[in-house]
Amino acid sequence: MRCKRSGVLMVIVGILLAAVPTFSHHGFAVEYDANKCSDMTGTLTGVDWENPHIYFHMDLKDANGNVVPWTFEAHSVPLMKRGGTERRDFTDNVGKVFTVRACPARSGTKNRATAEILKFPDGRVRIVGQNVEASKSGGNQNQNPEN
Repeated sequence: MRCKRSGVLMVIVGILLAAVPTFSHHGFAVEYDANKCSDMTGTLTGVDWENPHIYFHMDLKDANGNVVPWTFEAHSVPLMKRGGTERRDFTDNVGKVFTVRACPARSGTKNRATAEILKFPDGRVRIVGQNVEASKSGGNQNQNPEN
């Protein structure tokens, strides 16, 4: 009987441990403020092309003209590729000016935002993140922003 209880207890602990990673990924509204999205223009300084999210880094100027580094969260590698965006789109353009439509992180996290739409130096426009503004207004999140 004791062995049976141990087995049941181990199964329960195993299930609970397997569920832990599901708690780590949270909703958009927990981390970002969809009411403060804006266009930001700056110089691309790098990209972290890895799952679960791609992060790209840009230098922006603040109100006083000081250069401030920012980090932007984007979709995962498979979603970026499916949308037509490749790692080279970033690595070949380091040092060039980009414009990103992004929603800033909530208070407590400085210079971090989630990207919605990214305009490349050559004029291409791509949806690179959750387009919360389109979904708030009832628009189609999957529409091509170039149209």
